[in-house]
Amino acid sequence: MKIAVDLLSVSRFSRVAEHRRYRGLVFTEGELAQAGEPGTARHAERLAGRFCVKEAVCKLLGRGFGQGLRWRDIEVIADEWGAPAVTLHGGAERLADAARLGDIAVSITHQVDLVVAVAAAVRKGTS
Repeated sequence: MKIAVDLLSVSRFSRVAEHRRYRGLVFTEGELAQAGEPGTARHAERLAGRFCVKEAVCKLLGRGFGQGLRWRDIEVIADEWGAPAVTLHGGAERLADAARLGDIAVSITHQVDLVVAVAAAVRKGTS
């Protein structure tokens, strides 16, 4: 099993969340649609949570952005109950396949100005 964690300050991240061009580079249309209206507190918090998951998944894959994967290669979409789920595309999907990682489970928690994300996966072919 592999596990990774990331911690992020929402207030530090809010400049990225509110910058239209940066949002478009980092997040997919689906992620942006679920974040709500730009300029609201929940918007920055939701995008910070997704960004934090992307960072944790990078750690799980053993690479940083620009090292075989792009920001939008990791998509974090909530299900109908609000639980986050990760879908890998492009370089992230290739890295996960090469590492023989199964489905990636993620969790996000928010507390005041902080967001914590955990990502975990089991290698295929192991118990």
